[in-house]
Amino acid sequence: MTTLGLPLPRRLPPAAYLRYYPHNRSAVDRHREALDRFARRLGLPSPAVYLDNGRRSTGPRPGFEQLARAVLDGVHRVLIVPGPWVFSVDDATARLAVRLLTAAGCHRILTLPPPGGGGSAPPDAGRRTGPGRTRT
Repeated sequence: MTTLGLPLPRRLPPAAYLRYYPHNRSAVDRHREALDRFARRLGLPSPAVYLDNGRRSTGPRPGFEQLARAVLDGVHRVLIVPGPWVFSVDDATARLAVRLLTAAGCHRILTLPPPGGGGSAPPDAGRRTGPGRTRT
């Protein structure tokens, strides 16, 4: 469909990334459901999930590599994650993963809001720009 001869922008599906070590099937299922609900709440389609269940952040992560390639290819521009810990428990390494995805073309990386709207600790003011949004 076009308007004034110009194609309408195509709505790209969001992506989601999950990584657990050690392998944790129940956490994957819970977080997949939460990511899907969050996407719907934002008016987005269900995210395409990239998974590295049972993978260390310091070892090969084929799911993350597939995600990065998909972002680079323009398949996704929005990523939803439960938190930056999915990239690595090391903050510097997690920030590096966020920078890599941003450089590849990811426009927004959204984190799930804490359950119940609150948390046990305040968010890192240097990395959070609002509920569910992580600045890159």
